[in-house]
Amino acid sequence: MEGPLSGFKVVELAMWVAGPATAAVLGDWGADVIKLEDPNGGDPIRGMITRTTSNPELHVRPPYELDNRNKRSVAVDVRKPEGHGFALRIIDSADVFVTSLRLDALERMRLDFATLAARNPRLVYASLNGYGHRGPDRLRPAYDYAAAWARSGLMATIQEPGFPPPAQRPAMIDHAAGLGLAGAISAALLARQRTGRGCDVTVSLFSMGLWMNATDLTIGLMTGRAPESEGRTQRINPLWSSYRCKDGKWIYFVMVQADRFWKPFCEALGHREWVEDPRFAHAGVRAKNCAAMTALIDQVVATRAREEWTPVFDSHELIWAPVNTDAEVLNDPQAHAIGAFGAVDHPTVPGSRVVNSPIEFGAFQPKPHRVAPELGQHTEEVALEVGLSWDEIGRLKQAHAIL
Repeated sequence: MEGPLSGFKVVELAMWVAGPATAAVLGDWGADVIKLEDPNGGDPIRGMITRTTSNPELHVRPPYELDNRNKRSVAVDVRKPEGHGFALRIIDSADVFVTSLRLDALERMRLDFATLAARNPRLVYASLNGYGHRGPDRLRPAYDYAAAWARSGLMATIQEPGFPPPAQRPAMIDHAAGLGLAGAISAALLARQRTGRGCDVTVSLFSMGLWMNATDLTIGLMTGRAPESEGRTQRINPLWSSYRCKDGKWIYFVMVQADRFWKPFCEALGHREWVEDPRFAHAGVRAKNCAAMTALIDQVVATRAREEWTPVFDSHELIWAPVNTDAEVLNDPQAHAIGAFGAVDHPTVPGSRVVNSPIEFGAFQPKPHRVAPELGQHTEEVALEVGLSWDEIGRLKQAHAIL
């Protein structure tokens, strides 16, 4: 079965994570993705290697492989007139153009929406940047750590009072933004079927961070008082918090409907007397006595290892989860059951896998991912596809416009 975007052609001019992740998702869904790269080194993320393998001499590039699977690489210098003309020929035949370059750079290179739409009215132009496409910071450089994690309020909101702001792991919100933009592109392609015309679709890392923080921000919008960070003993619901087990591993209870789960929770922890304790009888008084309740739960949870608690919590149908390390996630049977990790046909790293994008389409079963391309690996192939002759390809090479 073909993917839902089989037959669509996507051209990507993007670097690092969010833009390439967008195109990677489209490739997962069946699109033909062509990645335009500067011949002088290509996407900078190519340089991010790791030596954390069983073979210390084996340099692999997991970040690059993750977000550039299922693509073809064309090395073209769009700053040269010859390279710019070649890039336009590729984009003229595309359904989608994905970019994460800054808006002023796109205007200077004449690769902005107005220019490309005038040449290809059916083009869906997808642009992702740091802080948005309007306003005083529209040209401000950014990574997701700054624009989405720090400035959106997420970092401060989950900060434990009195402690430094918590660190984010690489590209967490980049990938959310890429998935969101891929969905918007699909909607724009559907609209094109009705109208016959493409359009521009945009997202920013800042707006994605705001969306991820939307619940707290909406409370502030509607009440005039935005939530502030809270410590474990300050929360209104001690059944919605983290606790440490005897073996040092953590669990997280998420009983949002505290009164509904109160009795089975007390029974699971072996303290039925808490049900009748006037300090904890209902959610309202537990909120006032959160510190005392949290301390009692801390003491009980610390008496058993997490593995011992698992069948107890599950038998009482509590809502909880282990706070897994990455190493534990890689061995989580549920992650494997849902096909979270996909094989890559890698020529030098047998058995390679990457994380699959999370959307599934019925009976469509993706094949193993094609390995992320080497710089310029498909330049000649794509040039021939858009109608260039070998003589024209040779002249582009002589002009150092392509690799």
